[in-house]
Amino acid sequence: MTFDELFEQIQKGEITKEDAQRHFSLDWMETASRYILDVNRGMRTNIPEIIYGEYKTLEQTIELTTKLLDEHPRVVVSRSPFYKELNEHFKDKFPVLWSVNATVIGEMPETKGKVLVISAGSADHPVTYECEVILKAVGVEPLVFEDRGIAHPTRVLEAIKQGIEQDVAAVIVVAGMEGALAPFAASLVPLPVIGVPTSVGYGFRAKEAALTSMLASCAPNLTVVNIDGGLRAGVVAALIAKNR
Repeated sequence: MTFDELFEQIQKGEITKEDAQRHFSLDWMETASRYILDVNRGMRTNIPEIIYGEYKTLEQTIELTTKLLDEHPRVVVSRSPFYKELNEHFKDKFPVLWSVNATVIGEMPETKGKVLVISAGSADHPVTYECEVILKAVGVEPLVFEDRGIAHPTRVLEAIKQGIEQDVAAVIVVAGMEGALAPFAASLVPLPVIGVPTSVGYGFRAKEAALTSMLASCAPNLTVVNIDGGLRAGVVAALIAKNR
């Protein structure tokens, strides 16, 4: 449970003073086999618990997820190779929003605020969808426009226009190749823009080119996460929107 969700329950009288105090305890830990779970992290950071699943076995991931779901309405599993198996295991008990890069198991929160997500090409879809999934998990509505690369700049303008009209709080730009979409989009909006360079491109240092380009941008409202870092971009943009 995140801080916002607890606060809403306190306001509605759905939780006792004693239960609220328990949620605020900084010593609130749980043990699953030999793993220590910080089940109070969402209360401190307003971000749902995230399991990094890339090097965990299916059994480890299921055990940790099950333990966390005893205390939280949802859990995010990041970069697990067993995303299909997790969906099969949990889908009869919990809602599951699954993808290659991020899977959310449990009830989604009500949304508060909006974030515009623009991708340069269809090859960027896995990271773009990761951003979308994470925004929903944190409780922010994503407004997504894919395949809007600057090979034809006018198709970017439609996305920017709709984002401004819907009062988005931030913009995420997902782009590979030379990453030029990010500074271009940043030059059009009075908003924080988060660039997500992807490992998409041709030839010499192709997987690093977008990162180098975005970091060197002269657009002062553009900040950049690591290569393929959709989760981090989604979390930061969501917190910007929720704290607006």
